[in-house]
Amino acid sequence: MRPTLEDTLRALDEAAEQAKSIRIEVDDEYLRLIALAEALPENQPGADKTWVWQLDEAFRWEYQHVTRP
Repeated sequence: MRPTLEDTLRALDEAAEQAKSIRIEVDDEYLRLIALAEALPENQPGADKTWVWQLDEAFRWEYQHVTRP
């Protein structure tokens, strides 16, 4: 049976309602590690992130040229 738009919207509403009750607790060590990662030079505004685009381009090229063994 193919879901209708109404089915999809109802499922999204139900998921959003369930998400309200989800509580994720993180400890101080986890927060410390996040702060360390955010403080790295490569994570600062203005940092050179051209490697992300280069990696994405290389991945897409490889994916376009994949063949079955």
